[in-house]
Amino acid sequence: MAEANSMYDYIVIGGGSAGSIVASKLAASDSNAKILLIEAGKLLLNPKMYNPSDWFEVLQQHPEIDWGYQSVPQKNLNSRVIMLPQAKALGGCALHNAMVYVRGGRSDFDKWGKVAPGWSWNDVLPHFESIEQIIKVLVAKTDHLNFINDLFAAAKQYGLPENPNYNTSESQYGYAPFQFNNIRALSKLFRETTFNTFLPAVHTNVTVIAEALVTKIRFNNTKAIGVEYVQKNEKYFAGVRHEVVLSAGAIASPKILMLSGIGDETELAKFDIPVVVNVPEVGKNLHDDLFVSAGFSIPEDKDVPVYSYSLAPAVIFGSTENSSSVVDIECSVGVGTLKGFPGPKNSFWLWPNVMHLKSKGTITLRSSSPDQAPLVDPKYLTVPGDLQSCITALQLGIDIGNQSSLGQWREKQIAPEPGTDLESYIRETANTTQHYCGTCRMGIDQSSVVDTKLKVRGVSGLHVIDASVFPLPITANTAAATMMIADKGADIIIRSYHN
Repeated sequence: MAEANSMYDYIVIGGGSAGSIVASKLAASDSNAKILLIEAGKLLLNPKMYNPSDWFEVLQQHPEIDWGYQSVPQKNLNSRVIMLPQAKALGGCALHNAMVYVRGGRSDFDKWGKVAPGWSWNDVLPHFESIEQIIKVLVAKTDHLNFINDLFAAAKQYGLPENPNYNTSESQYGYAPFQFNNIRALSKLFRETTFNTFLPAVHTNVTVIAEALVTKIRFNNTKAIGVEYVQKNEKYFAGVRHEVVLSAGAIASPKILMLSGIGDETELAKFDIPVVVNVPEVGKNLHDDLFVSAGFSIPEDKDVPVYSYSLAPAVIFGSTENSSSVVDIECSVGVGTLKGFPGPKNSFWLWPNVMHLKSKGTITLRSSSPDQAPLVDPKYLTVPGDLQSCITALQLGIDIGNQSSLGQWREKQIAPEPGTDLESYIRETANTTQHYCGTCRMGIDQSSVVDTKLKVRGVSGLHVIDASVFPLPITANTAAATMMIADKGADIIIRSYHN
């Protein structure tokens, strides 16, 4: 195995939304520090990848930028295998997500603060505001969009309030123009990532190694001393003076920990992996949201709306309990004119994302080989009550889509067809929102994987900073909170070495 040419002060595993921010902040904090950023994917130069309206088409036509993860058959979804997109490229999931920017509710983070002191709303707000200075959140302009205005009128008819800034209001409840992140308005809209916004060329103390698969973190007893990786079939080792930061995402981060000897010792023993420390919760507590679909055909003589965003620029936040204090539905909107859209062109769709489902899944190793994807079992709808939450959310989409305000846009309801058994429809069609989190849960209890400083329990020199540390789910897409965690986590590390 080839040794690294030199030691690094910090090694960051994963050049996605979290890792790019962490590497950038560590580099800016000390110009003499040497930072290594390792990414399994490549730097994408194809401009098509950065066109927001090509979102569906990119997902379908460019499997090389995705890990290709899939679930084990899901018993409660008619034994379907669910594809689980996760980007594999510098920039991470910002390359193929919906680009919407939702912080999450104040109550979400106050719940975090109860199980992880220091992570309540008032604690995390400065870090949201910090990243927003760079990613430049764009509020969609919708005043001139007839379909969106009629959609908002339908939401109002349904009984929801207008809530123009869901990221700063007391409650997210209501309808609003979507806010988008990592999007730049040039002659047309352009998708950006934290890699190209946070890591400009001026950071000369950052070394980026792409197309390199991390195989394990190496330890001396319980101190992380470096990282082993493979690039172009050659094995390498890079040493570290201070910290290894694992930012590989909610699926890959627990996998790398387990391959490195951190996990449930009984699971590691199955593959003869030497145990560094027994942390049974690694890979447990997997949370993901489901989305359900209400579709409507648009009359042939009606011009179907065309938008420059990844989705129609509107969002509706609702509640399975019909309460502004319990917001657990985020309903996004799609139209058939989106490139690569998997439905009829003359159609519009309401997609309620069902948040705060109680079912929790697992990430486990398939073997000791780093080349093999882990076994991912989200265990969708295994907890009583989750199915009813999906039915309630779907009914919200159906009811809003059938309001009279959308009459000129609605020919008929096409999915689910009227009279369809909603339980059967959900089991056949519900799908992942790609909001995986929680698999390296943060907390103050000794069973948590990381503490409130994001340090892995039982070892030194190792932090996890990505969506895997979510202690609880939130009413939001995971992108904004993941970037916030990266900003706060980097500050924690910087303070520990500069105080």
